[in-house]
Amino acid sequence: MVVLADGTDLAEIARSAPAAAVVVTGDGLEERCQEVSDGTLFPRARIVGVTDPERLEAVVESILLERDEPHDVIAMSDGRFGPRSARIGRGGIRELL
Repeated sequence: MVVLADGTDLAEIARSAPAAAVVVTGDGLEERCQEVSDGTLFPRARIVGVTDPERLEAVVESILLERDEPHDVIAMSDGRFGPRSARIGRGGIRELL
């Protein structure tokens, strides 16, 4: 798993962590998640935006510990990233709710 802040080299992430789930934080999450998608070409389920810094730890734990818990995140649906409720587990988004 990779947690992204601003100014990250996306090509390096794609090369060094090709199977990672990517948790995106910070401002402008919908656009940043799209940039991560375009820059890494990772499947949409492995790109998760977290809008609330206080929820970051819970989302990370849900992925690492495969808790399969619901969270409010930024996720892709209908071809674009936006606010969604999703079940999160190992590998990222398991299901949009």
